[in-house]
Amino acid sequence: MGDGATVDFVITPEDMSAYASLSGDHNPLHHDADFARARGFEGPVVYGGLLVGAVSRLLGERLPGPGCVWHSVALKFRAALYVGEPACCEGRITYCSDDLGVLRMHVEVRAGDRLVASGEVQAGLGRP
Repeated sequence: MGDGATVDFVITPEDMSAYASLSGDHNPLHHDADFARARGFEGPVVYGGLLVGAVSRLLGERLPGPGCVWHSVALKFRAALYVGEPACCEGRITYCSDDLGVLRMHVEVRAGDRLVASGEVQAGLGRP
């Protein structure tokens, strides 16, 4: 227990457009800088779904890795992540049972020293 992994990422304007197209969410908070600033943000805010995507990448590619199946995810969004801002998704195992084939992991998304999101995921280990 206590093992961890990280995924560094940057969300681009192209990522935002692709997500808007796939999700159908065209909230101007995510695309219109003036609209976002009028609501107290520095600029367009990255979709929360793209932060969940970073968690998915962490689970599917790093820990536990290929074959992993999510059981649950609970994230609290604590601060905005902005388009083009470097970020890191980190996970630390808090529980693992090889017999049951499951793990729980605490996850955090950070932009520099700022905590953007945190929570817990539970997943199957992806073993046959």
